[in-house]
Amino acid sequence: MTLEEITQQLYHASERKRACRIQLIGEPIPRTVYPYGIAKSSKDQIVLVCWQKMGFTKAGGKEGYRNLLLEKIAELEILDWHFKKPEDFNPLDTQYKEWVYHI
Repeated sequence: MTLEEITQQLYHASERKRACRIQLIGEPIPRTVYPYGIAKSSKDQIVLVCWQKMGFTKAGGKEGYRNLLLEKIAELEILDWHFKKPEDFNPLDTQYKEWVYHI
């Protein structure tokens, strides 16, 4: 998948509030995430802003917010289950410089 195809798939999943299974380059197992948007971070990196429900993580195995480098996504599958927009999601947070899109 190209970066453009990944971005389009994530946009469609976000619009329909559908969970995704993603595989990042170099990780042994996939992650299941709720895609909230794609943004340029304060470090000038393009990231998928998401809630990670399960899968590989360095955060002690706990679910939570993640900013995953878009260029590291090797595989993407849109799943059949839906998520709700969380009340604490803040697209105005200073860690996000500029949004491509967000829910």
